[in-house]
Amino acid sequence: MTRDQFELLAPGGDVDSIKAAIAAGADAIYCGLDRFNARNRAANLTLENLTGVLELAHANQCQIFLTLNVMILESEVAAVMRLLAQLEQTDIDGVIVQDLGLAYLLKHHFPALDVHASTQLNTHNTGQIQFLKQLTASRVNLSRELNIDEISHLASFGHQHDVLMEVFVHGSYCIGFSGLCYISSARNGASGNRGRCSQPCREQYQTTSAGYDYPLNLKDNSAFNDLQALADAGVYSLKVEGRIKKPHYVYTVVDNWRQQIDRLCEGQALSTDTKELYTVFNRDFSNGFLQGNFGKNMYIDNPRDNAVTHFSKVYQCTTPDEVQSVKQRLYDTKTDIIERVEHHISAMSIETEAKASSLKGAIETPKLEPLTQHSALSETKRLSVLISESNDIKALLAQNIDVYYQLPMGLNAELAALVELFQRYPALKPWFPAILIGKDFDAAIEFLAHIKPDGLITNNSGVGFHAQEMGIPWVAGPQMNTANSYALKCLQEEYSAAGAFLSNELSKKQLRYIRRPQAMRTFYSVYHPNTLLTSRQCLFQQTEGCKKIKVNNGCLKRCSKRTSIINLKDNPYVIDKQKGSFNSLYSELNILNLDVLKDHEALITDVFIDLRDIQTETRLDVSKVELVAAFKNFLAPSHSETVGHDVIQALLGPTTNQQYSKGI
Repeated sequence: MTRDQFELLAPGGDVDSIKAAIAAGADAIYCGLDRFNARNRAANLTLENLTGVLELAHANQCQIFLTLNVMILESEVAAVMRLLAQLEQTDIDGVIVQDLGLAYLLKHHFPALDVHASTQLNTHNTGQIQFLKQLTASRVNLSRELNIDEISHLASFGHQHDVLMEVFVHGSYCIGFSGLCYISSARNGASGNRGRCSQPCREQYQTTSAGYDYPLNLKDNSAFNDLQALADAGVYSLKVEGRIKKPHYVYTVVDNWRQQIDRLCEGQALSTDTKELYTVFNRDFSNGFLQGNFGKNMYIDNPRDNAVTHFSKVYQCTTPDEVQSVKQRLYDTKTDIIERVEHHISAMSIETEAKASSLKGAIETPKLEPLTQHSALSETKRLSVLISESNDIKALLAQNIDVYYQLPMGLNAELAALVELFQRYPALKPWFPAILIGKDFDAAIEFLAHIKPDGLITNNSGVGFHAQEMGIPWVAGPQMNTANSYALKCLQEEYSAAGAFLSNELSKKQLRYIRRPQAMRTFYSVYHPNTLLTSRQCLFQQTEGCKKIKVNNGCLKRCSKRTSIINLKDNPYVIDKQKGSFNSLYSELNILNLDVLKDHEALITDVFIDLRDIQTETRLDVSKVELVAAFKNFLAPSHSETVGHDVIQALLGPTTNQQYSKGI
């Protein structure tokens, strides 16, 4: 192994943390500006000090990647274009993005800027790598939930397609797949897809049946003892999480990883000494996802710093005085680290004056062609419905609507039965989930080859990529987070998408300025159980309880459960596990938003309702066929909108529509 086979990628939440990462030997640092980045709680940089940061980093053979990894609102496009024009004048080494519209603008107007795919794009299969490669991504950050074999497979595929793999090796684990977590957004409009996550998963809940107060709280990620496996897998970038951590944390973690990488490259035995890593902030450590050994042992019923607890166990403390001695020793050690880091960074200076010549003054921004709102595709909006039970198919197909059937995340195990089902009902259309890992993604492509449907909806961009190649009309689902006109243009022009769902995170005002491209269908889900997050972890371990210590393949295929948890700050949440899919968390009440059809009549072409059997507190008082009939009447041009609204509201209850007011 040689040092240039790896990149040690460090977090930089502020200037001092950036200096600390450089002093500790980071090869690259990812940091954000004071806008358009997924860590709004970090201090972040300003344009005034960016050039100085670049000069300092480059003088120390360290690259700087700028995080622009949030959904972009339509009202922000002009500002983000100006920012990109400013960045193009700097020596920035790369930009990290989530939004497909932003990636489209980078490809077509700023090709000199190197594009990296954010963890928010939740990349976990080969199709997604091909999808992102088409948008010029030179690297992707892989989902944290993957095991070493899955990573190795993707890294090999990436090398064949000139795309590098980046893997988080240290820091916080999220309980849900990144980019698909809406719990903070639904709660108070603080969207994780806008860098404003308020971390409800770390909060206290009413004590569960299994006896836990923090049932969604995971230990921290540490792959310190897995470096050889990551090297063998072909991973290039080893990424440390922590842009809201202090400089002494960044220095300690990066320094330990720097030494570990250097040992590997020099043929020395790797260290197993994690004392310093346990000294700075941690929630205890786990490599459960990486080892494919996840379950009960990955949870910890305390979201705060675990250092005292850890060392109290190490030193076998049995009295309060002994624990106090540990606290004092930790305090002294951390004080020494802080002083050492301050000494290292005190000699580093960042000039802000040098920035003036490169970023201030007149900036020539590429002119974007004016977008126009194209007229409705037909007088009546098309109604589509999603179901998950085969006994609903026949009756709903008879209603002259588009009927979509939810495919499981564990698709491989059900492939033969699903092919037979869709062959029996040729008019039935598939709905692909956001998560399709390994053989399950291969099964999705095999399914398409067998069925060749005349249309599909997918929340997974890898399926969209292959649908395009097969000439199958496809629609980007709601979990692809489409939030602006350029994301619509990207999907249509780059991938021949027939349509896309507009994000349910957006408010009435935020939807107002989106423009639909000609012949592009725009879907909006007006009724659905509100998915807050999806997790590869078992959410029943700490809630209802489960006899199994860890998750296995049988759990995915056979387990079907439901329970609820109550956050002490607000409402209960529903945990639902369907056979063949991972655990999901739902709002207590379903979403019903009929106002959007009045507010944005010209924008929306297709109305969507989700009638899957997800048990929440919302009750349906009629059959699914009767509810569909009520929606069809509501959408009929001659029908009274007010009466239709009241009729549907009477059939469902209770529901909520807060997100449409709050937005993101």
